[in-house]
Amino acid sequence: MRSNEYHLYRIKFIKPAQVSLFDPGLTPRELFERGLNERPYVELRQNNIWHIGNIEHITADAGRFAVGRITKAAVEKYDEGTGDFQEVLDDSGPYTFVYFDAGFGVLGIGRKSRVANDVDSIASKIERLMQSTTHVVDNQIIVRVDKIRDPETFVQKILGAYAVKKFRANFTGPNPIDADELFQKPLSYYCQQLNGDQGSVSVAGQSLNEDAVIAVAKSTAATGNAASAVILEEQGKPPVSISFHGDARKVAVDVDAGKDATLRAIQTAYHEVRGD
Repeated sequence: MRSNEYHLYRIKFIKPAQVSLFDPGLTPRELFERGLNERPYVELRQNNIWHIGNIEHITADAGRFAVGRITKAAVEKYDEGTGDFQEVLDDSGPYTFVYFDAGFGVLGIGRKSRVANDVDSIASKIERLMQSTTHVVDNQIIVRVDKIRDPETFVQKILGAYAVKKFRANFTGPNPIDADELFQKPLSYYCQQLNGDQGSVSVAGQSLNEDAVIAVAKSTAATGNAASAVILEEQGKPPVSISFHGDARKVAVDVDAGKDATLRAIQTAYHEVRGD
């Protein structure tokens, strides 16, 4: 069975600590939706322009758009007038679909090798495209498109450990709507007040609370950040380090699935990461 592969990312709109007097007070969702509607484009080099288009809502909160690059490519054609074959430069526009949930800032970026060698490259282009939009530029907002990693293997290792000796979690400036109240939310504002882009907190002890570590790990993954831990797998054995650094969570969807089913699969995968 053939399938399309989507990778989960989190788009963030991080405001500076000192906002302008004329700041319209737009939420991350509003910044995202207004940015999309601009259909932004950026020319990275001559004859290589990245563009957002084909924007459509599937539900009130979610939908999809296309992102791709417009380049000049040599195309072989037959000229009926002269009876000759010839090679001419023509526009080429490979693109892929990106599904979004504007309420959570979740993106499911379709993998397509004709567009880019890896999905990270496409994510970085979306970041640059949204960074170029009017409200983002006018209000000195930083756009980040970060991987949503799957914490399940990490969680299982925590649950199976004899003891958790150390836990470290990353955070960025404030944006995600569903950041937990005890960890991600206050630390993201702390990061903002220091004019930081990102930070981390590390906690060590003889035996850390596993439930608390797992809750923060899931929140950290869902907000597009990373975490690591040092555990004792068995009493008397040396400690080992674990993490959920690496690739974004992947979602495989049958090629014949419609856009509604594809969106649901991406949303379900995201809520699995959160532990809902």
